[in-house]
Amino acid sequence: MDDRARKSHGRRWLFALLAVVLALGVAFVAGMWFADRGERAVAAVIESYAEAYEGLDTTKDVPVLIPLYAPDAVLRDAATDRTYRGTGEIESALNALLATPDFDLTIERTLVGDGWALVFWTADGMRPGLDRVTQVDGVTSLEVSKGEIERETWYYDPAKAPF
Repeated sequence: MDDRARKSHGRRWLFALLAVVLALGVAFVAGMWFADRGERAVAAVIESYAEAYEGLDTTKDVPVLIPLYAPDAVLRDAATDRTYRGTGEIESALNALLATPDFDLTIERTLVGDGWALVFWTADGMRPGLDRVTQVDGVTSLEVSKGEIERETWYYDPAKAPF
């Protein structure tokens, strides 16, 4: 092989290597962009969820939350082992929650992933049968798809809950 042929062969390898590195870089950036889009979509739903809960005062405010749920969404209260299916049952469960006298829910923080979120909260209100306000800390896990809540699960200590 003469000198010119070696240089030509070496350049082809260099170009092939650069093409592979460029393709890997594009694939990495695209993967990061798509992963971030999933988290951003969930974050948007969680932001609406948090804003709605912070503004809740009475059962008349529940309709603000219902559009956040998929029509066949599932809400599970793990503390009481109750499950509500569909927006009609979920609306009833939320109405019962907000019927708690002096109910107040404060969202402490959220963690968001691709298709899921955790919402850490504190709720207080007048527990039925007691003449004092009680407070409970809890976590809600949310599964989000296509911009809607598909599944929600509440975790808290029912002995401390005001509802």
